[in-house]
This record gives sequence, structure tokens and C-alpha cells, in this order.
Amino acid sequence: MRIAKNPTRIAHVAAPLTPAQNGPAQFTPPDVSPRLPRERLQRRLDAWSCQPEACAMWFAAASGSGKTTLAAAWAANWPAMLWWRLDRSDADAAALTAHLAEALAHARGVCAAKPLPLPTREQLAQPTLWLRSQVRALFAALPVRALLVIDDLQALGDDGMRQALLNDLLEEARGGHRLLLLSQQAPSDALARPMAAGRLQLLDGRALAFDADDTAAWLARHGATDAGQAVALQCRSAGWPAAVALLMQPRGEVRALALFEQGLWPALDEATQLLLEAHAWAPTLHADDADAALLDDLAACSLLVDRCPGAPPRWTLHPLLCEFLQRRQRRTLARETLVLRLADAAARCEVHGEVDAALALHEQAAGMDPRHWVAVDALLCRHAAAWLAACRHASLREAAERVPEALRSGELLWRMAVAESLRSPAAGRALADAALQRLPADDIATRVQCQTLAIASHFQSFDDTRPLAARVAALEALGVTAESHLAGADQRAAVAVAVLSALFLRQPTHPACAAWSQRVHALLHEPVDPNLKLRAAMLLAKQAWYQGKHVDMAQLPALTQAELVRTGVTPYSRLLWGLMRQYAAWAAADWPAGRDATRQALAEAESSGIHLLDQHLRLHGACFESLLGDEAAAERLLAEVGERADASRRMEVWHHFTVRGWIALRRGDAAAAEGAASIAIDAAQAMGPAPHAMALAVRCHALQALGDATTLRTARQELQALADATDNQLATWHGLLLDACTALQAGDRAGAVRRLARALALARSHALWAPIGHDPCALGALLSLALYEGIETATAARIARALRLVPPAEAGAEWPWAMRLFTLGRFDIEVEGRRLVMGGKQQKRPLELLQALIALGGAASASRLADLLWPEAEGDRAHDNFEAALRRLRQLLGDADALVLSGGVLRLDRARVWVDLWAPGAPSRAPFLPDQDARWAHEARERGVAKAVTSPV
Repeated sequence: MRIAKNPTRIAHVAAPLTPAQNGPAQFTPPDVSPRLPRERLQRRLDAWSCQPEACAMWFAAASGSGKTTLAAAWAANWPAMLWWRLDRSDADAAALTAHLAEALAHARGVCAAKPLPLPTREQLAQPTLWLRSQVRALFAALPVRALLVIDDLQALGDDGMRQALLNDLLEEARGGHRLLLLSQQAPSDALARPMAAGRLQLLDGRALAFDADDTAAWLARHGATDAGQAVALQCRSAGWPAAVALLMQPRGEVRALALFEQGLWPALDEATQLLLEAHAWAPTLHADDADAALLDDLAACSLLVDRCPGAPPRWTLHPLLCEFLQRRQRRTLARETLVLRLADAAARCEVHGEVDAALALHEQAAGMDPRHWVAVDALLCRHAAAWLAACRHASLREAAERVPEALRSGELLWRMAVAESLRSPAAGRALADAALQRLPADDIATRVQCQTLAIASHFQSFDDTRPLAARVAALEALGVTAESHLAGADQRAAVAVAVLSALFLRQPTHPACAAWSQRVHALLHEPVDPNLKLRAAMLLAKQAWYQGKHVDMAQLPALTQAELVRTGVTPYSRLLWGLMRQYAAWAAADWPAGRDATRQALAEAESSGIHLLDQHLRLHGACFESLLGDEAAAERLLAEVGERADASRRMEVWHHFTVRGWIALRRGDAAAAEGAASIAIDAAQAMGPAPHAMALAVRCHALQALGDATTLRTARQELQALADATDNQLATWHGLLLDACTALQAGDRAGAVRRLARALALARSHALWAPIGHDPCALGALLSLALYEGIETATAARIARALRLVPPAEAGAEWPWAMRLFTLGRFDIEVEGRRLVMGGKQQKRPLELLQALIALGGAASASRLADLLWPEAEGDRAHDNFEAALRRLRQLLGDADALVLSGGVLRLDRARVWVDLWAPGAPSRAPFLPDQDARWAHEARERGVAKAVTSPV
């Protein structure tokens, strides 16, 4: 054997060793052509070798991790290298000393035929002393810059000989000498000093494992480019290089498991084997202090175990190791023993909160022994509350359905009812009734919850039109009323919210409805579960919205906002908060806030995967977009609702077509509005009087716009009956508006004024600034009358602004115009009721542009205005001056929509701007213009501006 000294590539010549030499160590490295370049690790080794304090790098990883291949590939670039592979014979001191002497002979270039003499008996009596002299001689024989690789270091065993050799190697290495120590075991704590000094560094199994890029590169080298296959292979192999290679081959899984059985498993001591076997079915390990060090060592040097980040410490077994152990136990353990092992593993998983794993193990045990279904049932019942709180309804439902139906307990049926109710309220109700049949008579709490769920399910689907009196009576028979005190505050709150959710819509006249409503109001000031409080607030907001008592919605967000930061708030509760913010936007007529609430809630729904409220969120959002003037956005939201429509959910059907009918009315399509409202009424009749009244109001306004007086009379009487029976302020408001409009059309101005005064007083007291259902044209005429007569002018103006009503032809200066311009006398501008302060040279030309536009009747071509104001400008300068003046004028007015430039013609928007010159009865003369340049005034008179037609264009 010789040491190659070629600086570009090293050639190694191995001479076979004879049996007479007592199984000497091998000095020939493996093939240095790696099957996959590990550039990431090669760079790390290059950086390490350049560190002045560096001496040794310890590769600690299981068999098949690529230690030897990586070391050989990197060592090939060294000017001089000696490879020494240990074997089991080196556990004997005499064999080790003999092999070290042979290594020294190779380092000195001595012919293998003339080996150095073996150590004497006296030297073997104190091997550690002799080792130090031999190691010193070995490094002295190596060139100044040389690499010594010692492979399979674990063959030395765990005794003083190995520690002595390692200490000698680390102490005697000098200058440019570097050591690669390859082992399946981690360095012991006795090497803490050189590790702390940086002389000994560690490359563990995690570093040697393939990452996702390595696995993908391996697949690419074998002609596979499927990204999904790379991900699956990475997960299955956990990055273990040997497993990656084997799993790509035919029967690769069998061979990978064989590698565990024949190579890795026998190398472990009995204590380690017992520890890993105990977790074959529960691959996440939560060890005590006694096992933590052992598991840390395994995690550092092998891919059998990986340490998970975080505290308390825990570890996971390699997926192939788990499969190997499970197959092994299935072969070797009796059926009864295996069932007990599964049950024990499930118990450990449950203790540490790994409910999914515990459930899977319990199910396996139950599949072998039917008696274990009781444990599965109990496990599901114990953890159902946490699953439901995390909105894992589908997971709980699917897991519970695997329990044979005849073996399900009453409590499990109740949990299934909760999980099912949000997907199918009718199915949830049926499961609750089934639970009532199996629950023991003394389990009052669960029986109350079943009855409560059955009542609440009516609010979600309205598939059962039977009165709720029997359900409420069943609760009362269990001792539950609005005034009763149940076992806990949360249970009282849950019952109150559930009962009111059904009663206020289905049977608002039920004798107990008012008491339950008071109970829910009280919840907002009690220390109950934040999810229940948020649900209660949303329910009260919804009740106020249906009943037309919008003023009651305004304070609900402020009362409950603090609940959002409390522990345990679920994603579904955050969606309820978003819905409540929408209702609050209705109460404040704050459409931008409503738009923001809609977008945020829909984003929350998308991120959480909970889409139970999406339809209602979008429908409110469509209203807000329409009220903001973005009809395209409103139509997009309506289209999304239509795509996801479910005819079995009557509340969604009612809401969809009520909103669609109202938006059609706002567009002036009364026929489409009447058709949509009729569909909404069909759905609402099963829901209750409040939604029925809201849909009926849309139909009544549509009928009035269509001029169908006969049908309107019948529908109006029905609306009045609903209003009287349930004290519905929204229905009363719509009825007064319908009657006022009818009276005005009949010429009864006094009757119209009388009804209008009552309607506006009602709107003011209940914050009805923009209730769904009105016809904008008819309402605009009524509000104009109210403003002219001085009736509730502030309320009338606020409603007109909130609904963005187009001013009727007869609207005067009292209408809440976006802008009012006074030209007869002093020239003044009012924007949103506030006088605009004018003055300064920067405003002169913009104001002259506005005055010229008014003088020309409110519409003129851009070229005419440019010629009039800048007659001496040449080329395109006049047009450029016009555009600059228009831009500054819009900035001055703060309302870009008031001035519309289209087709080269500039116009004042007469739906937003009122000009005294154009008012009925205004004097027919030119507007007052402030001091102007004499030449401009002369040319204006010459062009006839002073005599311009002042009638609307």
C-alpha cells in the first residue's frame, strides 16, 4: 500500500491481507465516484478544512446514510490520504494495536511483505501507552498536509481502548493533518473538551439526510421528474439515502425493511430496542429524563429517530422503522397481546394530546376485538369538544361513523348531532332525537343539549314547519326556562342562544320569546365563553335587522370586540363577528365599513375553510357595493351566490332573492324585482313573519312601480297584518311609505305628508337609514316633499344621502345635494353643506372655468371652453391649460364626479350639483361673475356668453 501524492487526484492501491495477519483492517477506500453529488456537504467540508483550529470531523449516522461515499468523494481531492476501515476484530486490544502498526507501515511506505514487528507482551499489558507512541509515529510519517479517514469507528465498542485511541488522534494531529471519523454512533461526552474548542466537529444524520432537492435530483438522474413522486418519496424515506435508493427499485420496500431487520436493528442494544418497540404504534415519543439522552444520541447519529423542535422534548420514529416494527409485532405477538399493545399505545397518545393517533390505534384494536369499540366511543366523546372548537366537524363526524351504529352511545350520538348540524340541520336534529332515546334518564345536561340543538336546527334550515311549542315544552319539562339556573354559565348561555335563534324568527309571538331575548341580552355582560358571547351578539344584531330596530345593532360590536382576543375563540366565531360588523354598518349607514367587513370576513372564511356564512356575507356585501355605486361589484357577488345556491337551505334562498329583488328595484326593473320577491316569499313563509315581511315589502314596492293597484292592495294588507302581529318596525315603515306614495299619486298631499311624517319619525328613532325594500324613485319623491314641507328634514336628508338617491325633478335647494352653486348675486360654492373658502391666484382660472360652464348651461365642449378662456394660446396650449384648470377645479371641489368629461364635452352632473340659476322661478339672466380680465369680459360679451341660454342642457 502506498499513499498517493498526486495533487489533482489520488490513486489507491490495495494489497490483500493474509489470514495470518489476524484479520487486519482494510486500507482501501470505496469507489470515489458518488452516485449523487452532495455539493452542499462538500462545501461544508471544504470550509471546515480551512479553519485553523479544525482537527477532526465526526460523521455520526446510521448505515446507509452515505457517510463512506461522501468521505471518499471529498478525500479524493487531497494531496495525501490514508484510509483505515475498522472491523469487529478491532474490539480486541491486540488486534487493534496490530492494525495500527500496519497503518503506520503503510504511512511509512514499508512493503507489506516486511511488516513492522508486532507489539510485545509488555506493550500489550499497557495498550494505551503504546497507542500514543504509535499514533505519534503515524502522524509523523504522514505528509505535512494529509487526511486520515477512520471508517466504522463503532467497531471498537464502547470501552477505554476506543476513548484512548480517539484522544491520542486528536492530541497528536498537527498542522495540516485532518481526520474524518465515520461512525454509526455519536461522540461520547468524554470528547466534550475538543468539541467545545472546535477541534472536533459533528456532521450528524440530519445533515447527511437527503433534502427535498436531493431527492428530486436523485429521481431526475433516474429519469423521473414528477414533483408529486418526489414529495411522496421524501416523506416515505424521511431523507434516508439508502431508503431513497431502495424505494426506487422493484421490491424496494421489502429490501428497505430488510435493511432495518438485518443491518440496523441487530446493531442496537436491548434497552434501545425495547424503547423503540414500545412506540411502534405511537411513533411520537415523549420520554422521561432517563430515556431522553438515549433518544438524543439516536437522533444525532441515525435516521431511526428524529428530534422534533419545541418543548417539552419529543421525538419521532422513522416511518420505515415503524412499519418494520409493526410487521414484526404482527408476526411475533399473539392477537390478544397485540390488541393490548395497541390500546396501551393509544393511551400514551391520548395523554400527550395526539387524539388522531390515539383514535387510529383504538380503531385497530377494536377491529381485532369488538369490545374495544367502547374505548373508541369514550375517546371520541372525551375529545369531541376540542374537535368542535377547532371546527373539525367533518373529522369528528367521519370518525364517529366508523363506530358500528348499534354500539354508539347516547353521548356519541349527541356529539355526532353537533358535528352534523352545520352541514345538514335536519340530520343533526335526527341524531339528537336518536341520542335522546339512548341517554339515561338522569343525564339531564345532555338531554337539555339535545333538545336545544333540535330547536336551533330550525333556524338553520327551516325544513320542519311544525311549531316549536312542543320542543320548548320539552325543555321546560327538564326544568329549563329563561329564568332557570343550569349547572354552568356556559350551558345556560348556549341554551339561551339556541332557543332564541329559533323563536325570534319562527314564533316571535311565543310567550317565552321575550324572556329568552332578555336572557341573551344579559349574556353580553356575563363571564361566559367568548364564542357564545359573539354568537349571542350576532343573533341580537340579526334580530334587530329583521325587526327594523337598527338602533339596537349599533353598540353590539363595541360590547364584544374584546372577546376576539380571548383564548379559545374559534374561526367560526370570527366569521360571526364579521357578520355582526355588517349589521352594524347597516345601522350606521357606513357602506365603506360594510365593504371592509365583507372582504375581511370572506378572507377569514377562505383561510379557515369554513364557508357556512359565505352566502349571507356576499349578499350583504352586494347591498353595500350597490349603495356605494359599484353595480358591477354587486353583480359579481350576486353571481357568486347564484353559483353556490342550495335550494334546500331556505334562509339562503330567501336572502338571495330578497336582495336580488331590491337591487333590481334600484336599477328600475320593477318586473324582475316582483319576480324575485315572489320566490323569496315562498321560502320565507316557512321561516317566520319577519323574513316574510321583508320579502313582501320588496314585492309591494315593485307592484306599486308597476301600477298594479289591485294586487298591491292585497299585499299591503298582508304586510300590515304581519307588522301588527309582531311589532315589526321595518314592516310598519314600508307600509307608511307605500301609503304615502299612494296618497300622493291620488292627489292627497295632506295625507301623504301625514304618513310621511310618521315614517320619518320611525326612521329617526330606529336608525332606519337604508332598510332593504324601497323603490328609489318613489322614495326620492317622498323625501323631496318632506324636505320642502320641513318635515324631519335631517332624517330625510340622511336617508337620501345613505341611499344615493337621484334627486327628483322637483328637488330644490333643500335637497341634500353633494354640491350647491350660487351665482345670482355673490358667487358661492357649498360642498356637502359646507361653504367653500375661495381666494388666491391658484383658484382664479379653475373658478372661471366653472363660471363659464354654468353660463353655457352646464355643458360645453372642451375646445369651446379653451378658446373662451385662453383665446391667445397657440397650438395645443389652450387645451393643455384647460386640462390643468379642470384638474385643479376638481381638487378644489373635492368631488371629481361632479364634473364629467366625456366625448370632448364637459358637463356638470345634475344629479349631484344644484345651481340657483337653473332652479324653477329663477330670473332669466346671466350669472354673476367676479372681477375678470377686461379683455376676457369684452370677448365674452362679443361671443354672447352674457346672453347664454340658462335653461338646462
